[in-house]
Amino acid sequence: MKLEYLHGERITHLIHEMTPLEMAIHSYEEAAHKLICRYENLAKAHASESSTGTEIQRKAERDECLRFLKLERAKLAVIADVQAQLALYRGSALAATTGESKDRNAAVRRLSVESHHPTNYLEKFMRAEGQPKPSSKHTAHHIVPGKGKDPIVNVRTRLHLHQHGIGINDPANGVYLVHKDEYTPHWSMPLSRGHKKYHTNLYETWVANRIRPLKNIDAIKTQLQIIGRILQQNEPKDIPQG
Repeated sequence: MKLEYLHGERITHLIHEMTPLEMAIHSYEEAAHKLICRYENLAKAHASESSTGTEIQRKAERDECLRFLKLERAKLAVIADVQAQLALYRGSALAATTGESKDRNAAVRRLSVESHHPTNYLEKFMRAEGQPKPSSKHTAHHIVPGKGKDPIVNVRTRLHLHQHGIGINDPANGVYLVHKDEYTPHWSMPLSRGHKKYHTNLYETWVANRIRPLKNIDAIKTQLQIIGRILQQNEPKDIPQG
């Protein structure tokens, strides 16, 4: 990030100082810059080569990615409305943590039947938090799955989220991953695997062991985001894969 100053005072917001809209714009600009730099470097590396089928394919891929990023940028125009929806969503989820026992239980039951597919809601809320979708080859992955492979382990983990006021489509429970293994490696996260690689019983047990011992909403959300970064980096020492 390039810092800009006016009369000796910093006018560029640091990451932690940004509003969700500023963060979304920053993420978009960073992704676009990263994409352009990647293809410029590839062009320089192969400058002496003739215009081969590979080069034509590379340019087509670049143009498709840039078109997608421009569409993501256009969606930022309505981000204020989405942020208001997210605030209502989170406020509703917090009903599971306050009031009388019967009211909390009713809120948990309501959260537990919320649909997680399609992922439009999760993606929309992630965008409102400053996380635009990197490309059309990515999908929003629910870190704690909506259903999962193991009906006992995953249901308990999902209920643990709800009991602490976190809905299944809260952006804290989301991370962008490459949709299929055949799309990897991808320029935006070259180490990541296709997200279906993580839909396993072992993965759900691993997530449960990291989430269920935590007893407050902030600790749980922080751990969810740590898990998301581990998935994007495909750290083999940590992620069990079936």
